[in-house]
Amino acid sequence: MLYRRRVVRSVCLLCGIDLAPLPDGRQLHPEVADCDVRTTDAWGVAVIEQVNGVTHDEPQQIEINTYPFVDEVLDEIFAEAKLRRLGGVSSGKGWSMFTTYQRCPYLYQMKYVKERKPAILVESPSLAIGTLVHVFLASYYARMAAPDYPLSPEDLHDRIKAKANPTFVDEAWRVFSAYRVYYSIESILPIAIEYDLRDPRTGESCRYDLVAFFKESIAGRPPGTYVIEHKTASRFDADTLDGWVVDGEVLGQVALWKRLGLDLRFGKLQGVIVNLLGKHKQPQFHRTLVAPESWQIDSHLDDLKRWDGLIQLSKSTSSFPRARTGCIGRYGRCSWFDHCATGEE
Repeated sequence: MLYRRRVVRSVCLLCGIDLAPLPDGRQLHPEVADCDVRTTDAWGVAVIEQVNGVTHDEPQQIEINTYPFVDEVLDEIFAEAKLRRLGGVSSGKGWSMFTTYQRCPYLYQMKYVKERKPAILVESPSLAIGTLVHVFLASYYARMAAPDYPLSPEDLHDRIKAKANPTFVDEAWRVFSAYRVYYSIESILPIAIEYDLRDPRTGESCRYDLVAFFKESIAGRPPGTYVIEHKTASRFDADTLDGWVVDGEVLGQVALWKRLGLDLRFGKLQGVIVNLLGKHKQPQFHRTLVAPESWQIDSHLDDLKRWDGLIQLSKSTSSFPRARTGCIGRYGRCSWFDHCATGEE
């Protein structure tokens, strides 16, 4: 004889105690010593928002940044000086847009589709210091190219430190100052600083930190025109020093240079120099020369077309799933980490 198993829904899934029905369809859990559930759904599953008497609506203790963010301070300084802002992103579809989608489609949606910004209360030290180092370098080379450029590195240092987190400013200045001494006698001619390049036909873009001409050959680097890409790093392992040969940003910079004929303005491009500034106790410096071959450029451009196709598919279907592997990456937590972790807007 077969018996049908009775599904019991009027008991707590966690402790098995009997529940009392409520008018709204939930069930009331009696107070007991070994179970903190207060209400359940129709299946006896705890309504999580009320476990331990705490709801998601209650304010949580969080750390709050006490200084303006570095980008805000820089925007204000350059606006007051009526100068183009040094440091920042390119004006079109840059590599950062593609890497955002590759890291997490949901992050891409929030940033580029909904154009929303997370409520970041604590500034990332690594990003802030990296931004400041870039700005100090840009000012340094701008002064080298045009001595009458209004903002020297010292001017920027003083103005930024008066408003931004002084810990970030001091660390960036320490690294920059050591760099300036280390490369003080090199023969370099800055041609363009923070040069924004955008293909009007495709919208693809990049920003060259520095385009420079070297008069002399040094350590296997022939004389000629180079793109110099500044990067700060906390360690100098093999990946940091030599991993740039497949870097999408570097390949994209060379691809756009060739496609838009910059040889006709700045001279034949010899390659990209990744200019590494180490944030060690005793600052270290290294330059990695990358000279991509044509097949690498073609492969990269083909990949970009495919990634762009996936982005358009996501837009047309409104499908932007979270990529949980990208929540914590090379530069720490995603800017939307708290949003995804708590569900708060």
